[in-house]
Amino acid sequence: MHIAILGCGEIAQKAYFPLLTSWENVHIDYLYSRTIKHAQSAAKRWQIEHHTNDLNDIVGSHIKAAFVLTNKESHFEIIKELLINGIDVYCEKPLTVNSTQAFLLAQLAEHRQRVLMVGFNRRYALLYQKARELMGQEKIQLAIIQKHRPSLHYTSLYDALLEDGIHQIDLMRFYCGDVRVIHTDAEIKNGFLQSAMCTVALPSGGLAQLITSHMAGAWQESVTLHGNNLSIHVNAFRDMKIYYRDHEELYGMDRPGNWTPDLTERGFSTEIEHFFQCVEKREMPASNAYEAAKTQLLLEDILAQTQKG
Repeated sequence: MHIAILGCGEIAQKAYFPLLTSWENVHIDYLYSRTIKHAQSAAKRWQIEHHTNDLNDIVGSHIKAAFVLTNKESHFEIIKELLINGIDVYCEKPLTVNSTQAFLLAQLAEHRQRVLMVGFNRRYALLYQKARELMGQEKIQLAIIQKHRPSLHYTSLYDALLEDGIHQIDLMRFYCGDVRVIHTDAEIKNGFLQSAMCTVALPSGGLAQLITSHMAGAWQESVTLHGNNLSIHVNAFRDMKIYYRDHEELYGMDRPGNWTPDLTERGFSTEIEHFFQCVEKREMPASNAYEAAKTQLLLEDILAQTQKG
């Protein structure tokens, strides 16, 4: 499949270039960046023939699909142009800066019969998928979804959630369905967000919480699910503990003898394969634009219920 990559920042270098340049059935025809020097440097490193800072070069080529890995503020206009010109799109999260733009792109993709997928890699990560398979949405009575980091310098909850917490918001929908926000508390000190906690009601009864701290000792991410006499705790991306009434089970990725590649554990390989399958079969992706728009709408509902401490 002939593709273009738009953007050559950190996530592109860590995940997308290593994967896409290693697959024999994928050919990267073009690399785009607003800064031609960045495009030239990345093209040389990853042995990509053409590089450009002109979007017209991309839409005028014969590529079948594009990976949009640019900054979030540029997503709406770039994706709109690609869809109008008949190019299927994979976009790194978030799809846009607000739900209104996200729904507009979802509608445009549907109208143009194009595939538009958003890179919520947690949905495709092995342990997260296994937890959903074991628990099921209708069985959850309580969910606790957490992400913590040390010393992040966000000045608003909006920036923190859109940049760093949107994966957890999407996981809340992935596990719990269309939840209703009850209230949100956020602490801002000396102009920077310290922590935040949001409580939601589940559609079938029960509660869930989204919790984040920017004063943690180290990066931590986890999901804990309770219900139907079963408890599951996922410590991303290392292990998953399952608690039954009479015994416990442990699934582990971080163990001797494990040969699962890191980008597979984290879901990147699976989600990109899923995108290519959807392009070939003309199917709707699991993390499609409508799903992304609903996740961004939930983010906005969380913000609307914020009480600053």
